[in-house]
Amino acid sequence: MHKLTYLDALRGYAILGVILTHTTRKFHGDISEALYQFGIQGSRGVQLFFIVSAFTLFYSLEKHSASRQFSIPDFYIKRFFRIAPMFYFALLFYIIFDLVSDALGIYSSYPEVSIHLLLSTITFTSVLHPDWLFSLVPGGWSISNEFLFYLCIPFLFYWIRTPRIAFIFVVVSILGSIALHSVLGSTSPFSEVTSYLFYWFPNQLSIFLMGIALFFVGKKYKFSLFAYRSFTALSILFILILGITPYDMSSLMPKHVLFGLTFCLLALGLSGAPNRILDNRLIQFIGTISFSIYLVHFFVLDIVNYVLLDTLTSSMTAMNALLIIFLTYIAYINLICICHISLNRITRNPIGQICDSKTRF
Repeated sequence: MHKLTYLDALRGYAILGVILTHTTRKFHGDISEALYQFGIQGSRGVQLFFIVSAFTLFYSLEKHSASRQFSIPDFYIKRFFRIAPMFYFALLFYIIFDLVSDALGIYSSYPEVSIHLLLSTITFTSVLHPDWLFSLVPGGWSISNEFLFYLCIPFLFYWIRTPRIAFIFVVVSILGSIALHSVLGSTSPFSEVTSYLFYWFPNQLSIFLMGIALFFVGKKYKFSLFAYRSFTALSILFILILGITPYDMSSLMPKHVLFGLTFCLLALGLSGAPNRILDNRLIQFIGTISFSIYLVHFFVLDIVNYVLLDTLTSSMTAMNALLIIFLTYIAYINLICICHISLNRITRNPIGQICDSKTRF
């Protein structure tokens, strides 16, 4: 487990899935139902991010703290400055863009600025209450969950030391989430915001714990080359099956849990049997700038749709229009992120170093 390039590849697939989701939603009813279902479930890329994040955190902590002791203040300071500067810049950007887009007549679905949304966004607590869920940074719910997970790290790092304990934590977390969903799903204020119980931290905790379990499985167990390749092949098959089945993020056994288990199988397969097709330099590069892409992709989507959507859908088939918008979307995002990386390298200032292209979440 010394070569971890496959983790960058997984991040790359995760962000491409998120982009595919937001591209596909514009074509509901215009493309086949199976393709639509597969496209919108690219949003499960967020769960893949969570798994990779938890894995890398435990990998790093184990590597640099043989005694399983580490400085909690240092840990929180480092995690804060790997995410917060870029996030706060995105917050300022989206507030300004929302004002400009209104003036230009560009449709955007960003919420109105309020003191509650502003404070919950700044403090990364947007998933703690239904009214705060849709933060002033689009997609901020996932980053809020990430920060809440950081708060759990000292406890988890102390208690989870074997695959068996990790599995117990995963199972208990899943059962606890199901129980909370059953009890709270129809009560106020949880019932007032659609699918809030999907987004909130107790429902996502099991996914982070799967990443920890993956780390301990990879650390303790070694499999044959055939087994690793079988893990990869089976995971791809399961992703396709899960992808074309109806989208439902509020069922009793949420599909994101099944996706999480499948992503763990994929990661395990790639860790033991490198695959040049799935783990190539292009997808690795996309993975290294995935956080930057995540922060800007909503803005890019609004711009690309404003410029191209009506023109393309009126002159060609929906499938071709979707493909062109998706590829334009990716090219535009990568151009922005490459410029961001180049600026950091030129300036080489402290903020640039903190917000470099390898920022993870």
